[in-house]
Amino acid sequence: MVLRPREDWFKPFIREERLWVATAFVIAFIMGFTTVSWSFVDPRHQVPTEAYEVSPEEWVKRAQEFAEKYSGKVVPEGTEVVIAGVQFSWIPQEIKLKAGVEYRIAVSSGDVIHGFSLIGDDGTVYNLMVMPGMAYVMKIKFDKPGVYEIRCNEYCGVGHQFMVGRIVVVEG
Repeated sequence: MVLRPREDWFKPFIREERLWVATAFVIAFIMGFTTVSWSFVDPRHQVPTEAYEVSPEEWVKRAQEFAEKYSGKVVPEGTEVVIAGVQFSWIPQEIKLKAGVEYRIAVSSGDVIHGFSLIGDDGTVYNLMVMPGMAYVMKIKFDKPGVYEIRCNEYCGVGHQFMVGRIVVVEG
């Protein structure tokens, strides 16, 4: 291996190199500005607002109790909505909420990593990676009635495609 003289390393940039460096800085600035400014443009999609450690087994039990208590009923204002992802379903499968009310929705996994996507007909999309041992809290206010689908967006096994739930928002 032949080492080049030190002077060869510190030559001034040629025109093409200056152009590429300037282009890289412009792109980096645009991406940074876009990332920071997006929270002001669309603040309702900033999730989660809180995270804390939980026992996966106890979380699934808590979600089952929540599902039994509010099965077929509208969840009252001020109640924390508890959702657990387990292969290959969401507990509860269906949740009824009131439009115009802000809810705390806490999501965790009982077994493996899941992806939580909340998708509405109006273009509402929330995405969240859900790991066992951690609960993630989102504060969500649904403006109008409708059906919002909950899908797992992180491959969790052979039944992944069947991991679908829904939130039904009714008139407040």
